[in-house]
Amino acid sequence: MKRKLLFLERFIYADGTIPKNITFTVKIRGVVNEAALRNALAKVQAKHPLLTVGVKQDSRGTPWFVSPSPVPEVPLRIVERSSEEDWMRESEKECAQPFDMQQGPLLRMVWIRSGVVSDLVLVCHHCICDGASIVTLFREILLLLDQPGLAIGQYESFSSIADLVPDAILSDKKLQRKGRVIAALLRLFLFFVPGKKQIRWGKDYTLRWKLDKAATAALVRRCKEERTTVHAALCTAFLWAFRQVKGAKAKNQVFCPVNLRRYITEIKDDMLFGFATSITLSLDKAPGLDFSAQTRKVNDRLSEKLENLKVYEELMLNEYYHPVVKKLSQYMSTARGNNDLTFSNMGRLDIPRHYHSFEVETIHNPVLIFKSANPNGIIASTFDDQLNFSFLSNDAYLAYEEAEAIKNKAMELLMEEKKATTVTAEVGSMK
Repeated sequence: MKRKLLFLERFIYADGTIPKNITFTVKIRGVVNEAALRNALAKVQAKHPLLTVGVKQDSRGTPWFVSPSPVPEVPLRIVERSSEEDWMRESEKECAQPFDMQQGPLLRMVWIRSGVVSDLVLVCHHCICDGASIVTLFREILLLLDQPGLAIGQYESFSSIADLVPDAILSDKKLQRKGRVIAALLRLFLFFVPGKKQIRWGKDYTLRWKLDKAATAALVRRCKEERTTVHAALCTAFLWAFRQVKGAKAKNQVFCPVNLRRYITEIKDDMLFGFATSITLSLDKAPGLDFSAQTRKVNDRLSEKLENLKVYEELMLNEYYHPVVKKLSQYMSTARGNNDLTFSNMGRLDIPRHYHSFEVETIHNPVLIFKSANPNGIIASTFDDQLNFSFLSNDAYLAYEEAEAIKNKAMELLMEEKKATTVTAEVGSMK
C-alpha cells in the first residue's frame, strides 16, 4: 500500500514524534492460547491494509502511508497479571510509547495474563484508527481467538481523496475557489496571530464509572418517552454540570465526533479509518428551561446538524489546508479552545459477550492522552446493558476535584430523570 495522508490524517500524525496512541482493553475469562492470539493478529493485519504501513516523507516533506517489504508482524508483549488495575498501568505506558512510525506497523497488543483471566490491551496510532475501527479490530480478534480457522476476508484501501469524494464535488469551481480562499485566510491568520506560551502540563488523570443495568435501562426508557436520544441527554447533563461547577468560566459547548461511515458509502463498517468529523452542541440560553426541555432542544439541534452535514465538501476543502498543517498544529497545541469538552459516544459495542472457549467480562473505554488545546474528554459506551464512562483530563487544565464534581452533578441530573421514570411507571400501574 502507498498513498498520501489525507489532511486530517496528517494533522493527527503531525511530525510523527509525539505519540497519538489509543488503547482499548477487554477483560476475558477463559483460556487464551498464545498461538491462537498471534494467528488472530496476523489475520486482522492481512485483512486491513492500514495495519501494514509505516509513514515516510518524500523529498518535499509530504507524508505517505507505505507498506515496507517484508511487512513486520503485529508485536505482542506478554506480562503477568497481578491486579485488576494492571490494564490501566499498561495502557498509560503504551500511550506514552511511540511507534516506529517509518517501519510500522502502527498497531500492537499487550496480553496481561493469568491462569483464567486475561486483559488484552490493543494499542493503535490514531492516524489509522478511530473508535469504530478499534471496536472492529477487537471484534475480529476475539472471533479468531475463538475460531482460529475462520476466514475474515481482505479489502483494498482507497488510494486518494478521489476514491472517496464524488467527481462532481472535486471538480466544482466554486468549491475550489472556496478552498483556496479559506486556506489563504487561514495562512494569514496563522502568520499574524501572536505566539502563545506552551501550556505547562500537569498530571493526566482518568475518572471511570458505570451505570448499572437498571439505571441504564431507566435512562433509555425515559429518552424514548421524551422522544429524544441518550446522546442528547448525556450532552445536556455534562454541559449543565460544567456550567454548575465552572460558573462563568464554562464555555457552553461540547464537540461531538461523528462517524464518517454514516455518510461515505465507500468506507464500510468493517474498514479502518483514522478520523471523524464533528458537530458542536450547546444548551439553550432561554431562561427557565428544565433538564427535559433542554435535552429536547439539544436533540433537535443534534438532528438538524447531522442532517445538514456536508461531509464530501468538508473532506474536499480540507485538502487545501496541507500547506499550513504544521503551523496549525502548533497553534492548536497552545490555544485554550472554546469548548468545555469533547464527548465521544461509542454507543452499544458490537462485541459478543459469550464465546465457545471464553467470555468477555468487561470492556474498558479507550484511553488516549493527547496534550491538546483542551484535554477534557468524556467517552461513553454500552456493553452488557451498562453505560460505561471515562473522563480524561489534565490537572493543569481542570482540577481533579472539579472533574469529580462535574461527574457527580451530571449523574445526579440523569438519576433524577431515572426517578421521574420510576414515578411515572408507578402512577401508570395504579390507574
